[in-house]
Amino acid sequence: MINQSQPRDLDSNSAGELVVVIHGFGGKRIWMQPLACRLRRSYRVIHWTYFSVAGSVESHAKRFADFLLNLNHDGPIHIVAHSMGSIVTRAAIQFQEIAKLKRIVLLAPPNSGSPVAQLMSYGLGWACRPLRDLSSSPNSFVNHLTIELPCETGVIAARFDIQVPVRSTLMPGLADHATIFGTHNSLLFSAKASRMVTRFLESGQFTDSQHQG
Repeated sequence: MINQSQPRDLDSNSAGELVVVIHGFGGKRIWMQPLACRLRRSYRVIHWTYFSVAGSVESHAKRFADFLLNLNHDGPIHIVAHSMGSIVTRAAIQFQEIAKLKRIVLLAPPNSGSPVAQLMSYGLGWACRPLRDLSSSPNSFVNHLTIELPCETGVIAARFDIQVPVRSTLMPGLADHATIFGTHNSLLFSAKASRMVTRFLESGQFTDSQHQG
C-alpha cells in the first residue's frame, strides 16, 4: 500500500525542504517514525510505504518514481531510505529524472546485494521476488543497476549488520560513507545516525567525528 502525501506528514514550521522516507524489506511506516520525528525538527517529512515482501523491486521503483514526480512541493526534495528502500530509490531515479532531488541518504543499503537474501532465495525466491532481486549474485537486479547517481548521496552502514555487511553498502560515486556501531535495524532508532542524516542533508557530508564508529 502506498501512502501518498497526507497533511499529518507535513510540518508547517519546516524550512521549505522536503524529506521522503522509505522503509526496507518487511518494514512498515512505524519503523521509520523515530528517524522521521527527528527530521521534522528541520524538514517536512513524508513516508512512502509499499508491500515489500511481494512484487519486484522494479515494480516498486516505478511506482516510487511516479510518486516523486507528482509530489506537490516547490522546494528541494531529499530521500532517506533504509535497506531495500535504498535499492527501490536507486532504481526509481534511474527510471525517472527528478529535477528537484537534492540529496539522498541510504541506511544499510545492499548496493552490491545481500548474502542473506542470496541464501534465502534458494528456498524462497520463487515465492518472494525481492529476495532474488536483492541477492548478492552477479546476475541479480541490484547488481545490474547503474552506478551513476544524479545527486549527492551518502551511506551509513552498521558495523554489526548481518543482513547487509559493510562491504555490501559500498558503491562508486558516493559523496560520503560512514560506519557506526549498530545492527541492520538499530540504525533507524539511533540518535547518532539521525544526527548524521541531518548533517548530510544540510551539507552533503558527515563530520569527521561521526565517521568514527
